[in-house]
Amino acid sequence: MNSKRNVLKMIAATSLVAVSGMALAQSGKPVRMLLPLAAGGSSDTIGRAVANEMSKTLGVTIVAENKPGASGTLALGEVIRTPVSNPTFGLVLGSTLAVVPHLMKVPYDSVKDIKPVVQLGITPFVLLVNKNHPAKNLAEFVAMSKRKPQTFGSYGAGTSSHVTGEAFNNAAGLKQVHVPYKGTAPAINDLLGSQVDSVVADFGVAGQHIGKDGKLRALAVTGPARSEGFPDVPTFGEQGYTSMNDLVGWIAFVTSAGTSDEQVATWAKAASNALRVPEVRQRLVSQGYVPAGTYGKDFDKIVADEPVRWGGLIKASNITLEN
Repeated sequence: MNSKRNVLKMIAATSLVAVSGMALAQSGKPVRMLLPLAAGGSSDTIGRAVANEMSKTLGVTIVAENKPGASGTLALGEVIRTPVSNPTFGLVLGSTLAVVPHLMKVPYDSVKDIKPVVQLGITPFVLLVNKNHPAKNLAEFVAMSKRKPQTFGSYGAGTSSHVTGEAFNNAAGLKQVHVPYKGTAPAINDLLGSQVDSVVADFGVAGQHIGKDGKLRALAVTGPARSEGFPDVPTFGEQGYTSMNDLVGWIAFVTSAGTSDEQVATWAKAASNALRVPEVRQRLVSQGYVPAGTYGKDFDKIVADEPVRWGGLIKASNITLEN
């Protein structure tokens, strides 16, 4: 009896999503997607690729708009403020929800004012230097930094890229100077031009510059294991910094709290299905992401738990926006 009831519930839920998607298509209204970083970065291209597949599935136009700055809070703030009559969701870095509220005042409640839609992918962070940098490995980089403090770029003040760099400073006893950028792409561009000594980023934009013919050298990657996409890059833990094992980032879609559960379910299902499309999945993997597609209560729990974990790290490392 219980088994039959569960099957009926599943059928009802699937039908609800389908009807909601049809209603959205019939309304004729385009859906707006806000992107928090500059065009060309890994999260930007992933967001657009997923949205393109969602558009096909839902039969609606999804209009992408870049709104970089303020560690992702400008884009997220606009998503939250947009009336629900104008369907809108936004790409968000995990750090915008889990890290930024601990470091700066934001004009919204990053838990109560949003509804999680779907987690798209999980990514480790990588410490990068220019191929011309004299440090050939992490040990040499640490030794150089202790003799003369280096600069490290992140994709924004208060992002997990920033916190990861400061966590490494703390673990290695360094005093690297933080240089924030409005996205990974501009940070990488300055690293390619040797205007900054190193960059802490995800593998997205960096991936195309790493390898035998690349112009960047990856010294270490966070996470408990090496990246499937870049297996030659050793982890921080392998090189003596095990406290860096738990530091990984993620990207997701979220929307405003007033958006109906039916609409959220529609977007979540369409985005999760998009991640199964081989071309979209390969885009994530090739850029160092592990495709996720997590939504519903499982993703709600991640959004609730992550601020607590990163908040503890920020406090233990005494990180501020002035670092």
